[in-house]
Amino acid sequence: MLMQMIDCVIEQNPSLSARRTIDMRRYIVNRWNSTHEESTDEDAVALFLCDESRGNLTDEQRIFAKECREEITACYRNTVFQMFQCGEMMRRHLVSGPEEYCRIFLPQYAVPCSKQLSPCNGL
Repeated sequence: MLMQMIDCVIEQNPSLSARRTIDMRRYIVNRWNSTHEESTDEDAVALFLCDESRGNLTDEQRIFAKECREEITACYRNTVFQMFQCGEMMRRHLVSGPEEYCRIFLPQYAVPCSKQLSPCNGL
């Protein structure tokens, strides 16, 4: 239920919805082109994302595009959830700000206070 509500928030925000569609198109095209000899048509992917009955994609490309679309949808869903969670935790004074939230809940993405990542960070 919560994830459906988050999907609704994304869909109702024109900027966020457009950004997600652009990211989907880029992701699908880049993943396809990196794993297949024959590249895919970016415009056909864009049409497919707007209407699955459109776009000049093969059946294999359509299946691939659907899988990639779901991966990006899940990423956006999770990101919006984390933004809501961070905001609520800040409102309740459980964390001082986004930096502390990221340090606690997303330590693999936290940037040290110096704002520079060491060459071995994450190893």
